[in-house]
Amino acid sequence: MGSNNATASGWNNWTPPAHVWSVTVEAYGGSGAGGSNNNTAAANGGGGGGGGAYARSVIAVTPGVVCQRFVGAGGAYGASNNSNGANGTNSNFNNGSGVQVDASFGGGGNRNGAAGIEGFVNTSTGTIRYAGGRGAVKVAASGRGGGGGAGAGNAATGNNASGITGGTGGGGGGTGGNGGNGLNLNGNTGATYGAGGGGSGNGNAAAKRGGNGADGAVLLSWLDPPTYNERLLDSIRGPFGFTRGVPTAQIRRR
Repeated sequence: MGSNNATASGWNNWTPPAHVWSVTVEAYGGSGAGGSNNNTAAANGGGGGGGGAYARSVIAVTPGVVCQRFVGAGGAYGASNNSNGANGTNSNFNNGSGVQVDASFGGGGNRNGAAGIEGFVNTSTGTIRYAGGRGAVKVAASGRGGGGGAGAGNAATGNNASGITGGTGGGGGGTGGNGGNGLNLNGNTGATYGAGGGGSGNGNAAAKRGGNGADGAVLLSWLDPPTYNERLLDSIRGPFGFTRGVPTAQIRRR
């Protein structure tokens, strides 16, 4: 089994090796960052970011023809300590004739406590698709930030965050970052792949901020191409699996 994984955000090219005509593509969308809140009132805190979606398909490729993939970045916390978390970005794969697999991003948490949306199935493209987990809203009356939603995995939807606790990932998806647990406490960064950042607690310190969202990924796998001897055997094998007059020793020497 061959594989080639891209986990750093941005563009990344891949060229199918000789005799490889199809590849399994798994895409994880980038997640949203948690919101940052600088109000010391007890009822305030940032909302958690949403987890990215997952999409998978078997895609036809041509040996030697370059394929493009884009790994979605996780959203960054805001530049000030009273700002919304940024959205993540989609991850996708293009075999040269258009995008065939696309995993949707998770949304950023709001500075005033609203949760970031999850990466949706209906905005993703693939044979198999799972949604990310939704971020949690701020914890009212306690000044704590909401947890980040989990990234979707290869076997299950990412779980929603609950209170300050980040959602757990589903089969390869990351666990969401916890929210800041009180005055002037930062939210935590989401885990790979594609988990949302936690929202900050309330406060007035410059160090207070939401957690960054985690980057997505585009993972490729394929069956190893046949060896020379295997291809030769296939070309001379009869209808019932018998070779047609070619000694096995002669085939092996090649």
